Amino acid sequence: MTPSALAHAVGVTEGAIRQMESGQTKSASFLIGLKLADVLGVTPAFLATGREKISETGSPAPDPSASVLERLERLERHILQITAIERRVKALEGRRRGGTRRKAQE
Repeated sequence: MTPSALAHAVGVTEGAIRQMESGQTKSASFLIGLKLADVLGVTPAFLATGREKISETGSPAPDPSASVLERLERLERHILQITAIERRVKALEGRRRGGTRRKAQE
């Protein structure tokens, strides 16, 4: 696979791929690493260390890349939802406190 094709598949620039290959980039984001592993058909552990993770049974662990990516995407959506809920709660608490102050001042 060419650096250009890999970059396109992962969603980064060809320059970013070349920097990763040459070691000029100390670390890529976790999500980019997972995408790279998925596209290259290796586990994230192998991509990071060059060694395959071995399970307790002594055989290579199954490649969880696809399910991990799906879980991360769902997690990101849940975090956004939680953040929105937290903002609403804080706004309601602020209104409640403001309403209490007004009653005390009257």
